[in-house]
Amino acid sequence: MDDYCSIIAAGFRERWDKWKIEIYKSETYEAIGGLLSRQVTLSMQLAECPQIWNGHIAPLILRAMTDAHITLAWILIDPTERTKKYILYGLGQEKLYIEHLKTEAVEDDIRMKKVIDVRESWLNAQRRDFMTEVNVGNWAGLNTRQMANESDCQGLYKFAYTPFSGVAHNMWQHISRYNLAPCTNPLHKYHRVPELLVTPTDPDYVYRSAKYVNRSFEAFDKKYQLDISTPMPQRWFLENFTKINEKPIEDNLEVVDTGT
Repeated sequence: MDDYCSIIAAGFRERWDKWKIEIYKSETYEAIGGLLSRQVTLSMQLAECPQIWNGHIAPLILRAMTDAHITLAWILIDPTERTKKYILYGLGQEKLYIEHLKTEAVEDDIRMKKVIDVRESWLNAQRRDFMTEVNVGNWAGLNTRQMANESDCQGLYKFAYTPFSGVAHNMWQHISRYNLAPCTNPLHKYHRVPELLVTPTDPDYVYRSAKYVNRSFEAFDKKYQLDISTPMPQRWFLENFTKINEKPIEDNLEVVDTGT
């Protein structure tokens, strides 16, 4: 896992070094670079914590990664305009949060005043707060499904984003499997009872995260026509994991031909 983290970090840095920056389009580089960094960071954090390679926690990280990839892929279609929308929406949400803090803050609460001052300084360093609009809708003007359709991520949306959303939002299809167990008393008609279930550790979750980093790297490389020498995460993971396994990783992992 340490080697895997080193490989994806090296791939990220090589891409950043080879990406020609136009200083007057800094928003584009900040947003896209930040999203790529987010993907790599999430995958590294997951890889370094085997205790969360389970159905309770890992899908929360994978849901964030699928969301980040769809966002990145959609932005890459028109980077200049879409990164502006992405950033302005985020600044608007920060302004809204600051206003909520001001509303709830007690007059002599020094700690809260410092929090507000720090967040206002961060906001004003990018765009003056009186010029920042608050958008309470979707930043892209589309829902995630529509963004996925436009950016050729339909398979990822249907077979990864949607099921992982059930975990993130604590939906029945997840709760019934991971937080309930059949009652052992047959007179109770085998109704479900709450249980603290322990799930097995499964490296498949790390492999999936490698695939999502892979997709983001590929989309970025295609858009900016970069020639990268660092091995791609998914292939590196497959080749090296096999070395410590008795049989090829494809025999151990859940592999579905859905493009996810």
